Order: sequence, then C-alpha cells, then structure tokens
Amino acid sequence: RFETAKQLEATQAEIKFERSRLQQEINRDLVEREHHIADINILFQRFATVLYGPGRDAYVDIAALDASMRISPHIGGENSQGIGKMVTFCFDLTCAVLAHRSGRGPDFLVHDSHLFDGVDERQVAEALKLAARAADEEGMQYIVTMNSDDLSKAQQYDATLIGDVIEPRLTDAYDDGGLFGFHFE
Repeated sequence: RFETAKQLEATQAEIKFERSRLQQEINRDLVEREHHIADINILFQRFATVLYGPGRDAYVDIAALDASMRISPHIGGENSQGIGKMVTFCFDLTCAVLAHRSGRGPDFLVHDSHLFDGVDERQVAEALKLAARAADEEGMQYIVTMNSDDLSKAQQYDATLIGDVIEPRLTDAYDDGGLFGFHFE
C-alpha cells in the first residue's frame, strides 16, 4: 500500500507539473499572438460601439488556464439577458469576419431568432443593420431566421430592413406548410 500511495503521489505531481507546463505554453502562445488578440478586441469593440455607443467598455478577455484557454467577451453595463445576447452577437460577428479575412472561415454567418429573444427592438434593428453592413464590407452574407412579427417590431426603428428580406419565406399559414417535411404545431 505504501508503494502504491507513493506512486499515486508521484503521478499527481507529474500531472500538476504537466498542467503548469501547458499553461506556460498557452501564455507564450498568447504573447506571440498579441496582434491577433488586438485585432479581435478592436473589431469586437467597434461592433459593440455601434450597438451601445462609445460609453461602454467592450473587450474579449483571453486567458490561459491549467490546460485550456478561457475566452470571455464582455460589454460593460448592466448584466441583462438582452446585453448578454448582444455580446454573443458581436463575438460571433467578430469571429466570422476575422476567420473570413484569413481564409479560414466561410463567407456567411447564420443566426436563429432565439439570439434576439429578450433583446430590445431598437437593439435588434441596430444589430441587423450592423450585420448587413459588416457582411457587405467583408464580401460575406448574413443570414438570420426571424419571425415576421419580430421583424415588424424592429422595422419600427429602421424601415429599410424589409429590403434585406429574401425568398423563400417560410410560413405555417397552410396545412401543408412546414420545414424539411416537418409541420410545427
């Protein structure tokens, strides 16, 4: 038992040492990629500023942990559900743009309407305009599936949104309607 306990203790020490080594490697890698991290933060802050103005702190914190990285996007202000969803929106848009620029990502970004649940209609309108403008500037396409009533609410703040709606329009207005052969009740 004594030998087994010694071996277990040695194994735990080796694991602790290996985790420390991995964390150091991740930290070195982050230092080497500092200019990429700066690009991420600049773009993320630009998108957040469009949505919330220049008064909010917006950044992406990337930190080395024991054996992984923690990537945490933030937009300052109150911690509401709507702001949390717009953090996700800005981070997704940032990742999509930077991946496309470097040739490592597709030329489109897709969001579902759930991303906009609980978000103020004005913010939804601003987000849709931002995504359309960023996609146009980058030679990409932004796709969002959204209920027509939610789109109507956002159009109160920007009537030009309807111009970005393209066919096909999915509807449940008919008994034979549905999506991919499924009918939603």
